[in-house]
Amino acid sequence: MKKRLFLQSVSVQKRRRYLTGATFVLPTLLILVLMMFTPLVRTFVYSVSKIKFPALETTFIGLDNFERMFSRPEIGQVLKNTVVWIFYSVIIRFSLGFGSALLLQGSSRRLKVCRVLALLPWTIPSIVSANTWRWMFQSELGFVNTLLTKLGLSAWTQNWLGDPATAMGAVLFAYGWSGFPFVMMMLLAGIQGIPDELYESGKIDGANAWQLFLHITIPELKSVIFAVLLLEITSGLNSFDLLYTMTGGGPGGSTEILGLLIHRVGFTNFDFGGASALSVFIILVAAVLFLLSGPAKKVRGKARGGEV
Repeated sequence: MKKRLFLQSVSVQKRRRYLTGATFVLPTLLILVLMMFTPLVRTFVYSVSKIKFPALETTFIGLDNFERMFSRPEIGQVLKNTVVWIFYSVIIRFSLGFGSALLLQGSSRRLKVCRVLALLPWTIPSIVSANTWRWMFQSELGFVNTLLTKLGLSAWTQNWLGDPATAMGAVLFAYGWSGFPFVMMMLLAGIQGIPDELYESGKIDGANAWQLFLHITIPELKSVIFAVLLLEITSGLNSFDLLYTMTGGGPGGSTEILGLLIHRVGFTNFDFGGASALSVFIILVAAVLFLLSGPAKKVRGKARGGEV
């Protein structure tokens, strides 16, 4: 009887602690939910509405905003730029990040210092990074052209950000430099989590470094690689600040992607309905990517289970 009363008392105390904690957390949780979902709901509402200024009164018009936005003459070029931007940015950032993770794995003090230095580009605010690279790519006094001239390669100097042929490449280089440390950090954590016994067993079986990488490192990192690629695609889809600062979508729309078009439509033309429609399109694409990630993981898990 005493034992039962004691257990009931402990249960009541736990319940009171839980309710006390939930009471303190609930206001913050409500604020976060409102901050997340209120703009999201408004975006969906605006995307199917005609908005009347200045009171922002809405009138339902169905999918007219979507039809109007995807009938714009520049939308084809913008979508092409967006695909090119995502494709090459993912390749650049993933390649640099994976290479850095492989080079900087280990526990020596020198490697730890190098890892800290490699993280520096990621710690710099994007607006500072964008302005720095814009100065470096400046055609007359920029660091890149000055360096090429001093090396006797003046024929290689370009108006990097003012020429449609080189603007996208220059911005992609800056974007890759600023973001690869995140990929490096994720993959490095995955590599360090691989048991040493697997590599030792492989070496005993006569596997060389390339075979160890191909048959142990890559399979063990599959889930991390998939997550990183998904995050990088989503990040590229939502890119704005670096492109806006360095080129503003120019020259001649050669670097304008969906994020920049949304800004131009919404805050230059004050067409909130059209901007919201394009934003909903990006949200749906990102949602599809995340939904597809679930079945893909299950398929890989079954395949791996079959191999074992």
